[in-house]
Amino acid sequence: MIATAAVMILFAGENLDNWITLSGRWEVRDGAMTCVAAPSLIRSGYESDEFVLRFQYRRASKGENRLAIHSKLTTGGTVLRLRPSWIYPDSSPSAVESPFSDDTWIDATVEVSGGRVSITCGTADRPDSLTKAAKPTVITMPAGSRGFLRFEATEPGLQIRNVRVEEPGFRSLFDNGSLAGWEIVRPGNPESPGWTNEKGVVRCRGRGSGWLRTLETHDDFVLRLEYQLPVSGNSGVYLRAPLEGRVSRIGLEVQLLDDAAFRGRFKPAQFAGSVYDAIAPEIQVPAPANQWNAIEVLLDGRRVRTVLNGTRLYDAGLDDALKDANNDKRPLSTRRLTGFIGLQEHSTPVQFRNVRLRELTGE
Repeated sequence: MIATAAVMILFAGENLDNWITLSGRWEVRDGAMTCVAAPSLIRSGYESDEFVLRFQYRRASKGENRLAIHSKLTTGGTVLRLRPSWIYPDSSPSAVESPFSDDTWIDATVEVSGGRVSITCGTADRPDSLTKAAKPTVITMPAGSRGFLRFEATEPGLQIRNVRVEEPGFRSLFDNGSLAGWEIVRPGNPESPGWTNEKGVVRCRGRGSGWLRTLETHDDFVLRLEYQLPVSGNSGVYLRAPLEGRVSRIGLEVQLLDDAAFRGRFKPAQFAGSVYDAIAPEIQVPAPANQWNAIEVLLDGRRVRTVLNGTRLYDAGLDDALKDANNDKRPLSTRRLTGFIGLQEHSTPVQFRNVRLRELTGE
């Protein structure tokens, strides 16, 4: 396992900004995500394939309480059952009676790697003790699966706190409150920057802000981030970008868009997740406005692959003229193979968070 790891705090006791309630109602009570109306489903804005998830939970004895790993937007995934002493595969028989009270906080670590899920639990007051066995529970997962986290409760009462994930091999490109490592390109008013970082959420106020670029260049990598657009919002992620000229014609731009507002007005290669004006998504994936959406782009030599909200949109070669809608103008085969990573300002506000990178060079 690679030593470095991007760390994302999904719940720290303050709000549910990293979560989307699908049914029922969840509130923050006593520093915990608390199910107050059930049946209820809540899923993360965070999406990934391999990670280490750490959290604490309690009051899991009533009803059926579950955690889904690699959930789709509302259903699916590998489902685990939360019990007062341990986390079990959903297919396991009912657990024996817990030796702990229902108010005992259980420390849980769920490691997802190499097609396996490894589960270890301990009590929060004795984090070095295991509640069931010295060895973790290990189950297999479908090959190539990925997705969100989803908690389920059939009755009120379940509480969850201190939720964080680590992604080995990735590094965060922003700190928790500055634009260190980045530069605003051609800002409209240098005295009033249009880009800010507030507690890890990078915001662009819109028109006249300029675009934001890394100070370092990158060539082959996996880039992951979450973004949120307003209704009719439009933005993009620049890859292998130059400092001068039109980035989407010299480097690459992966489009970020409120698709619903532009149906019938834009071409297929201009919708969310497309390599702008070049490679169209092979499948339409919902990416609603005013909601956090997750996107991943892999660039490896002349290969580009994009995943939006857990679904692969395409896996294409830059030399594949049949997939290049712009082949007669500025073909992808002529694009740069190194450059800056950038976040686009395109007249409307946009927000980004959990921006992280894994370099492929040398792997």
